[in-house]
Amino acid sequence: AIAEDDVVETEPVETLEELLEQLNNLIGLSGVKQEVKSLISMIKMKKIRDAKGLKSANISKHLVFLGNPGTGKTTVARLIAKLYRQLGVLEKGQLIEVDRGGLVAGYVGQTASKTAEVIEKAMGGVLFIDEAYTLAQDNKNGNDFGAEAVATLIKAMEDHKDNLVVIFAGYRDEMKTFLDINPGISSR
Repeated sequence: AIAEDDVVETEPVETLEELLEQLNNLIGLSGVKQEVKSLISMIKMKKIRDAKGLKSANISKHLVFLGNPGTGKTTVARLIAKLYRQLGVLEKGQLIEVDRGGLVAGYVGQTASKTAEVIEKAMGGVLFIDEAYTLAQDNKNGNDFGAEAVATLIKAMEDHKDNLVVIFAGYRDEMKTFLDINPGISSR
């Protein structure tokens, strides 16, 4: 007999075509839609070349989403997670959404472990960091624990590039500043 606790409900797995249709049904975002389609094409081509033993370029799957609240960043991130799963880029395709509070702790040495816990939850999927630019802002007493979180994220992005995708999101101007002062993120 199967106990009620042993039953695991799973979300139905949508096909690539269904996910692309969901993306196409979003209002506006024509540039985003084109970029996602281009990214999917590059991933498919890389898989074909790799399967045939041909050289292929490394494709960074990490992304930066720029825009005001309500512009669909989280919705698109959720679709990206599912698309990457469907393409075989990610094992699970779940989306873990956090902001500064989910990564940064109040005392020296705690931020790295807090960030590592979030990264562990996101393994096999997408870590979506909303208002990521706040990780570059000093707090009132001069302790910059956001930088510790960023350093931990950069290391994870490199060490787990085949099993973790990080999407940084926020306002356009603030994110440009964030990327300018964090060359490790820009290069990934």
